[in-house]
Amino acid sequence: MNWIKITIINVVVLFFFIIILEISAGIGRIIIGKDYRLPPALFNIDFDIGSPHHPCIEMKTDTLLDHTPNHEGKCKPLGGVVDGEYVLYPTSSNELPIILTLGGSTTSGFYQHTSAGETYPKALAFLAKDHFRVINGGVGAYSSLQEFYKLARDASRFKKLKVVISYNGSNELPNYHGPEYLRGYDYPFLTENQFQMNEKQIWIEQRVNNILNRLFPNIYSLFVYFSNDTSSESPVGKTVLQQEIEKPKTKSNFFKAIGAAERWEINIKRMQKLAELEGSKYFVFLQPTLGLEGVQSDPPKNTNDYNILNKLNKQYIKDIRKLYTELKPRCESLSFCFDISDEVGPTGNMYNDPRHHNAEGNRILANVIWDILKKELNLL
Repeated sequence: MNWIKITIINVVVLFFFIIILEISAGIGRIIIGKDYRLPPALFNIDFDIGSPHHPCIEMKTDTLLDHTPNHEGKCKPLGGVVDGEYVLYPTSSNELPIILTLGGSTTSGFYQHTSAGETYPKALAFLAKDHFRVINGGVGAYSSLQEFYKLARDASRFKKLKVVISYNGSNELPNYHGPEYLRGYDYPFLTENQFQMNEKQIWIEQRVNNILNRLFPNIYSLFVYFSNDTSSESPVGKTVLQQEIEKPKTKSNFFKAIGAAERWEINIKRMQKLAELEGSKYFVFLQPTLGLEGVQSDPPKNTNDYNILNKLNKQYIKDIRKLYTELKPRCESLSFCFDISDEVGPTGNMYNDPRHHNAEGNRILANVIWDILKKELNLL
C-alpha cells in the first residue's frame, strides 16, 4: 500500500506546485501592469462582450482563411441566427434570393461590441426584406484576401445567391497581415500566419479559450510569453508568431512585388468574376473610416467623433490616407466599385471607434448601400 500513499502525496505536491506557479504567474502579470486572471472554468466567469474569450469574438486557426469564428454555437447576435461562419437575419422569406455580405469587423454579425449588435448588414436585411434575404459572412480582421477565398469556397453552395457585397478598405493596410517588405514578394496572397505554417510546418494556435487557458490562465500567459508561439492578447489578424523573419536574400527572377493597393484590386476583380460565374452581381464598397482626408477628418469640435479622431496615432492617419489615395482611383476605374468613403462622416456621434460606426452610423450606412443597390439592380 506504500506505493498508493506515495502516489497520493506526489499528486498533492504537484497540485500545490501548480497552484503556486499559477499564483506566481498572476502576480508577475500584475507587476508588469496586466490584470490577474481568474480561471473561468472554476469560477464560471461570463466574459465581457468585448473580451477575446467571448464566443462571439474568439477565433480559431483556418488553413484557407487564416482564422474563423470559434463560437461553438454560443454566440447569440442581436436579431440574427448563427449558422457556422455566417449570421442569418430572419427578417424575410427563405424563398427570396440571397444578398451575401463580406468584410471584416465592420461587417461582422458576430461582433456585438462595436455597435451594440446593430451592424449595417442587420439594417440592410430590414431595408431589403421584400426583395432579398441577407446572409452575413463578415469576420473580424478579414481583408479582400479572406473575402476572395471564402467566396471561392462557398459561392457555389448557396442555393439562391444573387448579390455579393464586399465592404472593405481599412484592413488592406500594409503590414496588417505581415511585414509588407516581405509580403509583397514572398506571400502577397497569404497572411503571415499561413506563410509561417507552410514554411516551418508548424501549427499556429489562435484559440484563446483552450482548456489550459480556462483552468490556469496565468500559467498559460507565462507559457505564451516564453514560447513565442501565439498570444491570446494579440488582436486576430495581426502577427501572432513573434519571431523575426529573415529578409529575402535575393529578389525573384520571375515573381513581381505586389503592394497593398494592387493586391486589393486583384482580389476584388477575382471576386467579381467568381460572382459572375455563379450568375450573381458583385459590388464592392470602399468603406468610410476616421482620419481620411476631407469630411472624415472634420468632426464638430468637442464631440464624441472629435475626441476619437484626436486620439488617433499620427502614423496611422498618414498610412490610412496613403492607402486610400491608391485605392480610390482604382475603385473609380471599376464599374462594380463604389467609393463611399466620404459618406457617413463624423457629424458628432457616428463612430464607436476610428474604424467602426455606432448603431446610428450603421443605420445610415445601410441606407447608402441600399440606395446604390436599388439603382444598380433596377429596383427603383
